[in-house]
Amino acid sequence: MRARNATNWGAIAAMTLSAALAACGGGGGDDGGAAQTSTPATTSGPVAPSAPATPALVVAAACGGCAAVDANTYAGSGTGVWQASNTSLAAVDLPVSIAGLNGQDVSLVFTNDGAVAQAMPAISLTASRFPAALQSLELDGGAQDAEATRRAISDFNHNGWATLVGDKRPQSSAIAPQAPNFTALTNSRTWYHADNSARTATLRKQIATTDGTTVNFWVENGEEGAGRIDSTTLDSLAAAYAGAGGIYDMLKSVGGVMWGAQQFSTLIDGSGQPIDIVILNFDRNNKPYDLVGYFYARNNFKRASQPFSNESISLYLDSETLYLAGAAGMQQMRMTMAHEGMHMQNFYRRGVQQSSVYMYDTWLEEATAMMMEDFASFTIDPTYNAIRDVRFRDYVAYGAGSYNCNLTVWRPFDARVCDSYSVSGSFGGFLNRQLGLAFYRNLLTNFSTTASVGVLDAAIRSVQPGSGFLQQFAAWSATAASLMPASASPAGYGYPVRADGGFVLPQIDPASYASLRTLTTAVPQTLQAYASLPIVRQAVRGTYRETVRVPAGTHLSIVVHD
Repeated sequence: MRARNATNWGAIAAMTLSAALAACGGGGGDDGGAAQTSTPATTSGPVAPSAPATPALVVAAACGGCAAVDANTYAGSGTGVWQASNTSLAAVDLPVSIAGLNGQDVSLVFTNDGAVAQAMPAISLTASRFPAALQSLELDGGAQDAEATRRAISDFNHNGWATLVGDKRPQSSAIAPQAPNFTALTNSRTWYHADNSARTATLRKQIATTDGTTVNFWVENGEEGAGRIDSTTLDSLAAAYAGAGGIYDMLKSVGGVMWGAQQFSTLIDGSGQPIDIVILNFDRNNKPYDLVGYFYARNNFKRASQPFSNESISLYLDSETLYLAGAAGMQQMRMTMAHEGMHMQNFYRRGVQQSSVYMYDTWLEEATAMMMEDFASFTIDPTYNAIRDVRFRDYVAYGAGSYNCNLTVWRPFDARVCDSYSVSGSFGGFLNRQLGLAFYRNLLTNFSTTASVGVLDAAIRSVQPGSGFLQQFAAWSATAASLMPASASPAGYGYPVRADGGFVLPQIDPASYASLRTLTTAVPQTLQAYASLPIVRQAVRGTYRETVRVPAGTHLSIVVHD
């Protein structure tokens, strides 16, 4: 661990788990019963001080060259950010007075930057011009089944595989290489789907990458032909993945090879392996989407140790999404190959080459895959960006917004409150634009600690020594929760356009999602660990005054913008 990062992230991770388990009991947690609210706070008029003593917590401007003129003055237009951090073990009353407003909204963004949930104080919720939050969302059976499959794959990829290799290096210095795997077009073979069902597929296209790696495209028998998977579909997939400058080249340039030398006798050989892209009808329900693709590390094992292994370095794509969803389905599959390719890479680079203890926790594993989508999107399709067009949109619009959701607890498509894909993806997109490709590469190859929050913190400090995870998380929370406009985002905030190392990250304008936004209609009992919650005071004129109770261990950002 680096000397400048003395935080014990391993202990923090343990506290996070304890807090998460505690929050599961009795129906409490993210949106459990509302806190009792006091008389609504006013946005004008003086508030009598409770005592003449100097406040324990004070507001300070948190941006340079912005509309926060000083601790108590807004410039009248533009974006201003103020902040206060309660590092104590008890809630603290914070007197706020900001003059110079002429109808702007004031966003109070509470960010828990610790590993333990904090009790939310009573605080008024002013009437909202935004849509009310949906009270009930249900996942259909197909989506629930797909999520169960995702979970099984994720658990195995994370550390379930470790028992099969003993997760230690063998005594022998090398393993005898196997013969290269050469397969001829139109050959057929059995492939095991993630549900262990046996499928027969035929090799329909073969192409070499720029470094000479063979890529095979297999199509399940019965899924090919007119109106299904045809040569046009395969040509498009092959060009996107294996063409010069395509997904394979982008992945390799950022994070290295997909597979290579290794010394475990239970894994398939590290040389001469093609990459197999296997197109199967996942669920045979005549509908696109749900589970659209996956990388399953069990296929990297020899069948003697994993009976349902395909003994292949392989990605799996859903055929129905390709031929029932039209152009959108093809677009989705291109992104999926980038996303799942990063999972493939992470397994080899972090797990096989290092140890299962260096595999990311799910939230960061998925974040790195979505960050790769973000970098690759413009090259694959300049009209589309995975973070702008899906993840941030869903972060704002899912339920009451995925605000009070613990970043480090994986809760994808939770039908009541959270979508962890949107949380991790939106945060990852922010980090990409603020910190760039050097940061991302460091994140992929950083082994300074086994704690995922610590790894992310170290990667941030590698490019911004004066910053870290907590600072970036607070800046992202202020950006996303206030719907900060791109045209007036101060330095260190927002999602600016970035060109870096041949990649282009398009600007994302949070303000453009205002019509999709939903806000909570009741203050939650707790502010979850590593989570944020916005409360909005609307159309304030003159001086905004309020005494805000800030929970223990919580960072408050106050954002004013046109």
